[in-house]
Amino acid sequence: MKNFFNKTLTASWLQHLVFWGLSLYAVGSYFSISNELKTIDFIYSFFFHIPLLWLVYVNLRYHIPRFLLKGRYVLYLFLSLVNLAAAYFIHQVLFDVIVPILPTDFYMVSFTDASVLLTIFIIYLVLTTLLKLSKSWYELQQLEKEKLSLELNSLKMQINPHFLFNSLNSMYSLARKKSDKTPDAILRLSNLMRYMIYEVSDEVALTKEVDSINDYLDLQKLRTEDANITFSVEGKIENRMIAPLLFFPLIENSFKHGLKGDRGSNFVQISLKNSDANLDFQVTNNKGGVGHTEDGKYGGIGLENVKKRLHLIYGNSAQMEIKNTDEAFKVSIKIKWND
Repeated sequence: MKNFFNKTLTASWLQHLVFWGLSLYAVGSYFSISNELKTIDFIYSFFFHIPLLWLVYVNLRYHIPRFLLKGRYVLYLFLSLVNLAAAYFIHQVLFDVIVPILPTDFYMVSFTDASVLLTIFIIYLVLTTLLKLSKSWYELQQLEKEKLSLELNSLKMQINPHFLFNSLNSMYSLARKKSDKTPDAILRLSNLMRYMIYEVSDEVALTKEVDSINDYLDLQKLRTEDANITFSVEGKIENRMIAPLLFFPLIENSFKHGLKGDRGSNFVQISLKNSDANLDFQVTNNKGGVGHTEDGKYGGIGLENVKKRLHLIYGNSAQMEIKNTDEAFKVSIKIKWND
């Protein structure tokens, strides 16, 4: 019942009906010659609204979507002037030709000055245009939110199968050796899976994001014992919220494309620095020779997704910078806190 009520309230036809009902009453009151509204006032208002309906719906259905929203502003302005002239012509024909010959006991003429009439038409044209643009903007924001939600759900489910496979293999090897590290490795994988699947929402605590990065790196270290993997955190990170899983594609990218050099020269360096003004996050990994780095291709879809998420969530408050040299690949993210 509640969903039906909400859908009814947001229904386009109901919104239009309420708008024109209020408009009918307002115009009737404005042109009424007595202190109370009479039948003649509503009849006059009805005929007065016929050119208004033409003006508004030609604008809403054709001119705005085909010209204004597509950036063809000069043509839209010209067509709006033509539309105003057409509405004025319809008004004159109605009250000078059609209304006088109608079989009615009421005598109605258009006693509105041309300047006043055009002013009313312009007000309706501008008002409905603004309402349409605000609705289009709201719908666009809702679509962007839905897109973000879908991207986040996709990100939650795209834990690299190779990472899981390698982690389980490493745990199996530890178990075979009856290593004391086995319970801790299982716990870290469990924590990481729980966080990604169940705890991630629109925003998460920065402390939880850092804990999950540590779990991820500890699991990666099980299979990359010869690599130098570091993660440093500077500044206070408590009481800060952030978009979830924002850094994981960058970290995963460093393991996927990096660590391809000679034994002992591989490294992944990650740093997070937080202050009252900014959050700075950096990931740097070695590259090795071109023959070891998948034809030198770095980044790809993962980095593009991060760029899009940064733009959609933080707008101009976030920047991402990429430095690609012969020896290393570095990605930096800077987020400006707006509180």
